[in-house]
Amino acid sequence: MEEKKPKRPKKPKTFAPSLSGRCLRYSVMDLLGFGRQLSDDTLTAMHEGASLHKQFQQSLATSCDVVGLEVPLKNSELRISGRIDAVVREHEHCIAVEYKTMRDEKFSAMRMTGPVFDHWAQLALYVNIGGYYGGWLVVENRGTGERLTWPQTPDPSWTEWLVQRIAAAQEYQEKKALPLREVSVKCRHCDRWQRCFKSESDREAAIAAHPLWEPVPQAPDITWQNDPAVWRREGIQ
Repeated sequence: MEEKKPKRPKKPKTFAPSLSGRCLRYSVMDLLGFGRQLSDDTLTAMHEGASLHKQFQQSLATSCDVVGLEVPLKNSELRISGRIDAVVREHEHCIAVEYKTMRDEKFSAMRMTGPVFDHWAQLALYVNIGGYYGGWLVVENRGTGERLTWPQTPDPSWTEWLVQRIAAAQEYQEKKALPLREVSVKCRHCDRWQRCFKSESDREAAIAAHPLWEPVPQAPDITWQNDPAVWRREGIQ
């Protein structure tokens, strides 16, 4: 009787760039394969975003020197794997482009307060760990088609912070354990919040007691990004 070959152990799940600005507990849940609870509104927004994403990539060809679309980014040492929406060439330099869509209310808020931390952190990973000369974060209003764009340049403080956060998440991944909660107002919009709280009232009480996100180590400051003189960019508006 032929002997069965032993099953090969599964490789640990790699760290997705989209986790860069998420709370540590959420990142570990993703690495351990925890499911998500997506509402109908969220699924609709994801579908609309995917369609706009394709249109945006097509439009880049008319305004930029496109090096590639869905460009792979891999780092075996940090066990990172993902794809960059686009890479364009500007003055002989390669620029990573991250595209997001937002509903009108959030888009209007971003016009006043600057980019969402999650988005900025994802682009920071591309720029600082992927080794790109710089990056553009492009956010489109799903209702009106208006776009806001923020440029990003390499920053050693981001490299240090990202490496530490990724290493911490993977340490918990190896132990198959979850870290303590990083409670903040972000918990209201989390698609895995039921893994942290028994009920919505339990969640709201925790947020009221600790509304500000305090990751360890402290995240780099991006408040300067709300200056229109810094982020307004013609050409891909």
